[in-house]
Amino acid sequence: MRGISMIRSGVVLAMAAVMALACGSDNAVAPKYQPQVTNTPNVAFSFQATGLQNVDDVVSYNWSASSGDIIIHPSTATSSGTITLRIKDASGAIVYDGDVPPSGDIDLPAATAGSWKVRVELVNYTGTINFALQMQ
Repeated sequence: MRGISMIRSGVVLAMAAVMALACGSDNAVAPKYQPQVTNTPNVAFSFQATGLQNVDDVVSYNWSASSGDIIIHPSTATSSGTITLRIKDASGAIVYDGDVPPSGDIDLPAATAGSWKVRVELVNYTGTINFALQMQ
């Protein structure tokens, strides 16, 4: 009888551990939103997310740019909150640090080609984000 009780206890503990792992991984992996990112080396980097509601998040990407002549094509619709885009060139110099406007291309200053860093920070953001970095 004691052996059966120990087996049952072991099974219950194993099931609880599996459930905890499953729930924990779902919670840890489940993003607050699903951005669509296209990262084409030496061509363009684009980021799009729609239907965001009160999102706080920071995401970073690396993008390979064989030219330091880049333009930002923004298209956003912000209802509330802020979005900050920070772009660093291959030398680590910040070439852009600001909001993503609703429209209007942004020419970046001449920069160093190589591995660029693209950082998107959302603070209590509600709206739609769409921007692309493109080599000229």
